[in-house]
Amino acid sequence: MSTKKIFVVFIIFLSYTLDEIYSEFKFTNFNCTSFDKKVGEFEYCYLKSINRSYKYISGKYKLYQIPFENLKVHFTMWKRLNGYKPFLYNITTDACKFLKNPKSSPVMKYVFESFIDYTNINHSCPYTNDLILEKLPIEFMNHRVTQILPIPEGDYLLDFRWLYSKSFIAAIKVYCTIS
Repeated sequence: MSTKKIFVVFIIFLSYTLDEIYSEFKFTNFNCTSFDKKVGEFEYCYLKSINRSYKYISGKYKLYQIPFENLKVHFTMWKRLNGYKPFLYNITTDACKFLKNPKSSPVMKYVFESFIDYTNINHSCPYTNDLILEKLPIEFMNHRVTQILPIPEGDYLLDFRWLYSKSFIAAIKVYCTIS
């Protein structure tokens, strides 16, 4: 094969590889707050870094009022642009109704499927045991936000506010970067 042909093949190969966009998801912080400690509180909530490439988040909400029903989730997505500004989603969903029929809210279905394999919140209400999210890895989330539903680059805050009988009982804030 001549040098010209090799060069042309190389340029074609290079143009195809440069055409593909690659993004990377990273957790930067994970905060949990209990507002009503009569209903429940967080036993643990942390972001753990095993090495440069393997990080995960875990949390456990200990329930004191059992059975746990009448739960709503308020989800807001924020993007950092000279401070955090609302971005794309700001919705409230009745969690018990959603768990019976996940197709009722496509946005919450996408969010829920982002952590369902790592939690015990996989059945409908009532809940009689603690709510646990265990070792949700970056790799899984990276695939969700870069391949399944690509999200633009930037710093984000995923804010989950839990309402029980019309009052806020807990908040979970997931800070992340897509670069």
